[in-house]
Amino acid sequence: EHASICSSGDNTLAAGTRAMKTVRDEEADDYFVFLFSDANLEGYGVQPETLAQVLTSDKGINAYAVFIAEEAAAERMKSQMPAGRAHVVLDNDGMPLLFKQIFTKAMLSSNITMSSL
Repeated sequence: EHASICSSGDNTLAAGTRAMKTVRDEEADDYFVFLFSDANLEGYGVQPETLAQVLTSDKGINAYAVFIAEEAAAERMKSQMPAGRAHVVLDNDGMPLLFKQIFTKAMLSSNITMSSL
């Protein structure tokens, strides 16, 4: 019902930019940004390179795009983005595993960085 009253367009880049700027407003051990999209970004002129720039604009933030529909478009977007920054999850059952993988990788990365100090 809510989708039927929303205006047409895509706010993925604007939302990602805002999230990347505001996620550090509060002090935390780690920072994460997750952008969920139906992957129909090209229809609105959003290129994978532009989305990748947003997601990698701050090296201290773990930022990811999660495409949840439009399999062909999602795979195309994912293939043109930096490895590990974009994921395709078409079945809700795969979401917990994706988050587990992302958080585990971030934790291991953080431990490696800390142990090298």
